[in-house]
Amino acid sequence: MTFATPWYLLGLLAIGIPVAIHLIRRQRAERIVLPTARFLKTAPKKLVYIQRIQQWLLLAIRVAIVGLLAVAFARPILTGAYSKTVGGQPKSLIILLDTSLSMQYADRYKQAKAAVVDIIRSLKTGDEAGVVAFAESPGRMQPLTTDHATLEAFVRGIPVPGYQSTNFLTALRLADQLLLAARYPEKIVYLVSDFQKSAMPAGNHGWKWSPGIELKVVSVGNTETSNLAVVEGSLDRHQDVYNLVGRIQNAGTKPVETVRVTLEIEGTSLASRTVEMEGRSEIRVEFPFTLHRTGLHRGTLRIAGDRFEPDNRFYFLADVTPVTRVLCVSDERGSGGSGDEAYWFRSALSQKDKASFQVDVIDPGQLTIGTLTPYAVVALLNVGDLAPEQARALRAYVKGGGGLLLAPADRVDGDAYNRHYGEVTPALLRQKEIDVDGTSLGIARVHAQHPVVRALQVDEKTDFGTARFYQYWAVEPVSGSQVIMRFENGGPAFIANSVGNGRVLLFASSLDTAWNNFPLQVTYLPLLHEAMRHLAGSRDTQMSYRVGDIVPVGVPASGAARVTSPGGEVTLLRSTGAGFAFYQATAEPGFYQTRSGNLPGNFAVNVAVPETELVALNPHELVDRLMSSETSAPPALAEQASSFRAERVRSQRYWWWVLLLVAAMCLMETFLANRTYR
Repeated sequence: MTFATPWYLLGLLAIGIPVAIHLIRRQRAERIVLPTARFLKTAPKKLVYIQRIQQWLLLAIRVAIVGLLAVAFARPILTGAYSKTVGGQPKSLIILLDTSLSMQYADRYKQAKAAVVDIIRSLKTGDEAGVVAFAESPGRMQPLTTDHATLEAFVRGIPVPGYQSTNFLTALRLADQLLLAARYPEKIVYLVSDFQKSAMPAGNHGWKWSPGIELKVVSVGNTETSNLAVVEGSLDRHQDVYNLVGRIQNAGTKPVETVRVTLEIEGTSLASRTVEMEGRSEIRVEFPFTLHRTGLHRGTLRIAGDRFEPDNRFYFLADVTPVTRVLCVSDERGSGGSGDEAYWFRSALSQKDKASFQVDVIDPGQLTIGTLTPYAVVALLNVGDLAPEQARALRAYVKGGGGLLLAPADRVDGDAYNRHYGEVTPALLRQKEIDVDGTSLGIARVHAQHPVVRALQVDEKTDFGTARFYQYWAVEPVSGSQVIMRFENGGPAFIANSVGNGRVLLFASSLDTAWNNFPLQVTYLPLLHEAMRHLAGSRDTQMSYRVGDIVPVGVPASGAARVTSPGGEVTLLRSTGAGFAFYQATAEPGFYQTRSGNLPGNFAVNVAVPETELVALNPHELVDRLMSSETSAPPALAEQASSFRAERVRSQRYWWWVLLLVAAMCLMETFLANRTYR
């Protein structure tokens, strides 16, 4: 409680007046012995006790009247709306505490917490404040309160910084919204951070700071920093030989001469060397190595001699898989030039240096059940009529788990095709479509969630609409199949189906340049690679992410997948009906284990590259960028003072109730005094 005119409290000294009156008027009995006293009636003791109680109650009422009068004229303020300082105004403020990865450097976080505590202790009685811990997004938060002890306890309980990046805008927007609902006109945001230069928001962020809110910055940490970081690692494969290329960056302000780099596989050091930095800001280092055991191998590229540990490691996974064998069946094998129907298909699968596919080409007459067995995928390119035993062999191959790609063109008869492949084909052939007037069709619709195209990023390089089709088959998808692509007229162009344990894909045009120019487009090669992996029952998945990334995890139908973080925290992902779910708890670097049904898996997470950059910006640059010329100035001081005076008057209305209570007590005192002193 505070008082608008506290000098009236001196009136409390007048409490001694009723006490003195009580003592003066107290009657003292004088003992006189009279012979006739024996004829007087003895007064009961109860009446004496009642009279004493009335006298003490009367004294208490008179003391209370004097005290309440003094308090009433001092004008009590019970809402805390008035500061102890004469003429001061209460404030509403939000304190933003940076808890990103860079705050782990040296004692920055210790300094930041101490700065926040100092701000809280500088608050006046009645000031309200809140605290928000933030990194990539706002985290733990203490809402606006006038209980400063609670605020200080909350700050001391905030855990050490994690591995997330810094995002000033999300935290500042939240603070702006919180203060718009605050009750006091003076509003301040304190931003406590190391102010990484890489965290500077873009100039066109499209958000404006609200008028009337002041932004104050508190910078922690030294401007001179020393930090080396492994910011990137790329893994290439040529047959059995892998080559890891790492990029090491001087992310501090001090020059570094040498650095020790080590390659570890499954926790065992394979190679180590000292690299000369010679004052450069970045170097590349290569480590060739060989892996023979099939499966996933965990690798780490590590640097030594640097005090800031979180960015000294780069985690990666090396997947040793056998080469996928593909059998291409073609009626026309020619000399191997572009006129060969299998030329474009074979060239696309032999482009990558990883040698992921081994393609063999045969004539339809060589097709037997014994020929099919060693291959994971069989591709029929414009193959005409097959013998009944060959068709039976293909059906048995697919149902047994093989992959089949069908690309019918001019040699294929629709009725014979439907008769031979009706049990396995994703669609039945209806009619050959030929655009004799010179027009052509493009691909207009793509089922982006199908596994064949899900791994392809949709941009100008993966625009399937650039391919033009002059001839194609009009087809009718069978029940249970999926249309992956459609032509501009709505007709199916690429259809998928599952039969038994195998998979089948149908392309409704040729895979050479006879009916279209698709092989000349940049989308031809990646689409064929993904189609082969899908048919073979495998698909290259992304295995490296950054802290904060969202990771898609395959989930079996009506089942669940389990993800275990490097710290041992287990997350259960339920089926969504789309075949995968999203894992969002990539909060720390390291290796994550997944299990979907009976299939184990892994992926690696590394720290975000911008967060390793410890070079600081001038905090006032951030203020200048947010406080644009379009942001209006805060309300005038006179307007704020007027609003404050109105609030102050409202908060002082309690003294009227105190005077009303005094009046009631005066009536009670009169009544009781007349009964006590009669």
